[in-house]
Amino acid sequence: MSRSEALIVALPEAAEAEPLWMRVVDGAVVQSGAGANWLAACGLAALPEDAVVMLVPPAPLVTLHWVSYPELPARQGRAAARLLALAGAIVPGDQLFAASDENDDPARPHLIAVGARADMQHWLLWAQHHGLDPDIIVPAALLLPEISDGFGRGVVGAETVLRGADMALAGDLALPELIGDAVVRDVAAEEVNARAIAALERPPLDMRQGDFAKRVRRSLDKRTLERIILWSALILLVSLLIALVGMVRQHATANSLDADSLARAQQVVPGASDLGQAEAEMDRQLAARGAGSYAFTAPVAGLLSAMQDAPGVSLTTLSRDPDGMIRATLAAAKADDINMVLLALQAAGFTITATPSQDPGGRTLADITVRS
Repeated sequence: MSRSEALIVALPEAAEAEPLWMRVVDGAVVQSGAGANWLAACGLAALPEDAVVMLVPPAPLVTLHWVSYPELPARQGRAAARLLALAGAIVPGDQLFAASDENDDPARPHLIAVGARADMQHWLLWAQHHGLDPDIIVPAALLLPEISDGFGRGVVGAETVLRGADMALAGDLALPELIGDAVVRDVAAEEVNARAIAALERPPLDMRQGDFAKRVRRSLDKRTLERIILWSALILLVSLLIALVGMVRQHATANSLDADSLARAQQVVPGASDLGQAEAEMDRQLAARGAGSYAFTAPVAGLLSAMQDAPGVSLTTLSRDPDGMIRATLAAAKADDINMVLLALQAAGFTITATPSQDPGGRTLADITVRS
């Protein structure tokens, strides 16, 4: 079978009656029969996955309504038509299911099919029990042509159905009180079959919507999977190339900066052949002048470290001379506390001087110098 094949199953109203089925190939009925033995009759072990399955429920169990809301947009009109169809039923609305057509013209009536939720569940369970998952569920009366005047009467499955301009009835409900003296035209079986086949491509109304919509199982064929893998590999390759180009550009920029820095450093230390040598020589020269990279941070760090063991000592001033020597003023309630800091600095290898004094408040002060 190809995608052009389909199976149409018309369900009976009576539980003991058998369904009628038709096998369609390339738009033509090639086999038909009664019961659920379509596989054996068609010589198949199972329906192919791409075959279209259409279910036609019994006409008496699906009520059709034509509701007009020309003043509303099409989508709102369909929603209002569904609500009106449910509100007009004898059975409580939560026990019913309403499906609408896809009419987008507000000037035309919206077609609503109403059935019991229990019946919908029963039909789908029956289909599942017989190995089917219907793609489409079309009310039987909609397989008759539209009639503008009077009624069309035809046999769908094993049941007679009448369809008018805004009414559809099972054959046994075609009472004079309902149809009056309207003209009834018989519809040939070939015309019914033709409309059923056309409904496979464009159903007039599909009841598989809302809570009963078919769950689509997406599967990847081998070619699709291969394309996904190929594109993923190409994306990864392009990403890698972009990263490599970025790294090369950064490396080139870094080399350019290093060369420029070395050229500037050679103006101060002409004998330097690389940045490491240049940096070491400049640190040596700065240290000799008392202005090396550690000339300020090392003495200050040593002073603060020494003060940690003397919590009573506070630092009131801190400055640095051009020659790199650190000047600070320490204050404490007792001179012994300041002496603890000075001894700690000496023990750490710093050269210090201290000049004691006293502030007006009676605290002991010490003006000190610290050099590495």
